[in-house]
Amino acid sequence: MHTRLQHIILIIGLFSLSGFVLSAIGARAAEPPSTIPPNVVGGTPVAPGDYPWLVGLLNASVQDEAAVFCGGALIDDGAPTASSQWVLTAAHCLVINGEVVSPSAIEVLAGQPDLTQVQPEQRHPVADIIVHPLYIYGYAPVNDIALLRLAAPVNVGNTLPVATPADAAFFAPGVDAQIAGWGNLLPQTGVQQPDIAHKAVVKIVDDATCNARYDRALGSEHLCAGNMPDGGVDTCQGDSGGPLMVVKGSTLIHAGIVSFGQGCAWPHFPGVYARTATYAGWINAVINDQPHVDVIQEGPYPIWPGEDVPDPTLFHISTAAPGEPFTYTLRVANTGMQVLDTLTITATLPGGASLIAINDGGIVADPVITWTATDLAPGEVIERSYVVSATTSVTTGPYGVMAISGSTTVTSSGRLPITTLINTPRLHLRTFAESEVEVGSVFGQLFLLVNFGQGNGAGVTTPIDVRAKIPPGAGIVAINSGSIVGDEARWQISGLSGGGSVFLGMDVRAGAVGSVFRITDYRAQIGSATPTLGATASQTVVNEARRYLPLIAR
Repeated sequence: MHTRLQHIILIIGLFSLSGFVLSAIGARAAEPPSTIPPNVVGGTPVAPGDYPWLVGLLNASVQDEAAVFCGGALIDDGAPTASSQWVLTAAHCLVINGEVVSPSAIEVLAGQPDLTQVQPEQRHPVADIIVHPLYIYGYAPVNDIALLRLAAPVNVGNTLPVATPADAAFFAPGVDAQIAGWGNLLPQTGVQQPDIAHKAVVKIVDDATCNARYDRALGSEHLCAGNMPDGGVDTCQGDSGGPLMVVKGSTLIHAGIVSFGQGCAWPHFPGVYARTATYAGWINAVINDQPHVDVIQEGPYPIWPGEDVPDPTLFHISTAAPGEPFTYTLRVANTGMQVLDTLTITATLPGGASLIAINDGGIVADPVITWTATDLAPGEVIERSYVVSATTSVTTGPYGVMAISGSTTVTSSGRLPITTLINTPRLHLRTFAESEVEVGSVFGQLFLLVNFGQGNGAGVTTPIDVRAKIPPGAGIVAINSGSIVGDEARWQISGLSGGGSVFLGMDVRAGAVGSVFRITDYRAQIGSATPTLGATASQTVVNEARRYLPLIAR
């Protein structure tokens, strides 16, 4: 019989999830680090009856025990409130290399927070998996939401209502929110998976503060919560897909889906959730077999220094060279359950941009481009694009889609506009370190500052001040071309050309066994401009020295 940890590792391998990665850093600059789906740290055990709607996703092939790899919630589907046939969870729990897993590969555990007490009748088969068709994985995943239709309704005593945009006051900044799941209890300093689900309280974090910490990558589909700035309470590996809940009157409502974060419960980086209210219409359409449509727009992706291919995982960064053509792409999806007979797609040209080409049969009545399409099947995605050039930075105008299904008309006005920076600096800062080192050893802490800006005017000619807060008691052995001032490591860079980058670093002596060296608060600043905060965090855990047998020649 396998141990529970072995089963969880098996599940992670099967579903390509990123649980049990003990560091939120990547291997090389040209391949950005994976952001880690977070789960509950700093909580207490869930008591029977606390969250009857809380569910765990299980590997259906493992029947000798319940090894939860993600969470979810039985949501109110309009049936009697004691039962539901629908589970709301995260898309990244169910997608492998761009493909949705088979419903027969998973089961849903419902009505039992203690994994040692699971009965066969508490494991429920899944009939359908509906992942949002516009789910995109990257540094900051977008549309990280999915629905599971169970083979039969499950009665757990109560279900969780879904928040709508009208409920915004109940998940406003500063409001207490509740989290729960079977995720790692340690802040990635090791692995401690509980048998009993844990719960905790975090505060909703305002969009501006959270967005600054995540490289300005978040949009209207994201919601942040945590214990800022100290950390210590958060979701962690194993809780992905679980609910973020807030109080509305005498009940709780579903406000967010555990999605991603930098580390777990680390200072300065709150957890990021898919904002449930953004998807209330989609959830309703799927459950009630109705039509629905959605659209997103993407601009030119950034290019890492020394690389030729743009990086789509950083789709939140849009830069272009002055006078050079670049493309905006609209991705339109039938996100409902009925065929869309006709679609009208529109995009407004950015002010100051020159139109070069319209792809896919569109026509322009300045400044609006219009495309049409027919017979879009449920889940199908089509793309429409146009090419422009500009000499200065531009921002896209309104865009959207109107679709007709039978006698029903549905619309979507897309997401936030895109600003493409031209002849303007776009700094991006991240850090790297080994996740584990031996006691007494010396390891490197690296920082990479990149200027993704393009064009002669994108270079920074004035000094750039880079500072990183050093954890108390850290033993800094050396610093490369910088200095230590108080509790900060400091560097001053004379300038940075567009498309350029620079590595900074320091050598750190590992402390006592079990100590943690964590970098979460660092920034780059040009003069008095708003600083660029570090987009990633790193953690190094000190372990005992390993003993090696001497090599004996024969």
